[in-house]
Amino acid sequence: MIELTKIGGHLIFMGIVLFLIGLIQGAVIPRAKNSRMALSGHLTAVQCGMALAIFGVIWSLVELPLFIETVVAYGSALGFILIWLGITIASVTGASKALPIAGAGFSAIVTFELIVTIMVRLGSLLSLIASTILAFTLMPLIY
Repeated sequence: MIELTKIGGHLIFMGIVLFLIGLIQGAVIPRAKNSRMALSGHLTAVQCGMALAIFGVIWSLVELPLFIETVVAYGSALGFILIWLGITIASVTGASKALPIAGAGFSAIVTFELIVTIMVRLGSLLSLIASTILAFTLMPLIY
């Protein structure tokens, strides 16, 4: 049976909040400077929120040293939030260099381009590392 852990509860809460933010963001897509990027931010928040909530539900199955477990849990949350926030900032400012497909035809001042690039890349790296560790930690459960 899966039990709810403290870290799991935190992940579920953060996931549901991010999911809710994504739903709200969906209602204001037309007001953004770049509505394609705003749609991307909306979808990112909804999907990452669901992923965090799922991580929280299964967290009792994770067997890692406490420090690594904490880094993986909160690293994934921080990574997902950074990706969403970077995309959201890009939708409002028009930044497009880090996300050229959704940003096609838009541009922003160098500062915003740099902020978005750092947030999206750092968030992607954090969430990739955390999700990889989580996947390898859970692999023995199925084999």
